[in-house]
Amino acid sequence: MRTIEQILDIVCDFLNSNNIDYVIVGGFAVLFYGNPRTTMDIDYVIQIEDENIPVLIKFFQENGFYADKYDMRAAFKERSHCTVEDKETMFRLDIKGVYSEMDERVLKNKRKVELDNIAIWIASPEDTIINKLVFSREQDLKDAIGIFIRQYESLDLDYLEKTAKRIGVNNLLKDLRKKYETRNNVR
Repeated sequence: MRTIEQILDIVCDFLNSNNIDYVIVGGFAVLFYGNPRTTMDIDYVIQIEDENIPVLIKFFQENGFYADKYDMRAAFKERSHCTVEDKETMFRLDIKGVYSEMDERVLKNKRKVELDNIAIWIASPEDTIINKLVFSREQDLKDAIGIFIRQYESLDLDYLEKTAKRIGVNNLLKDLRKKYETRNNVR
């Protein structure tokens, strides 16, 4: 049975080799930035032309995933996401297109990391925090504070504040920052 890291290797290598622009977001990005949590999926935002969807689906099917081109096309048309399931494990890929200014920003600001000599593009910690604040469910808020605490020294706080204001989550960011500063006696 393959691991989530092996799935990342296989999928990201294919996307990189085929010049499909993507970024990993969600729970895996949270894990990458040092906030422990469980996840059974890898969330991708991808920029792909409709005519290339069959190539992507064929890749998935040839590599042990359940994927359907009609589901993916419908998801992109409806500005939703589709799920691609690994047949060997319980892991899945949640794939969505670039639908909003937030998606464009995350794709533009992605960070390159190496995993087993394969480039993997992951959302920046700042954009991951902002996205978690936008959704602001209980787990999202825990993820946001966890990243904020673990990445504080390297965060672009100016970008974080400007983006939070523009997106409308400035008060949530202020609360998060206040919690951090109170815990760490920062003035």
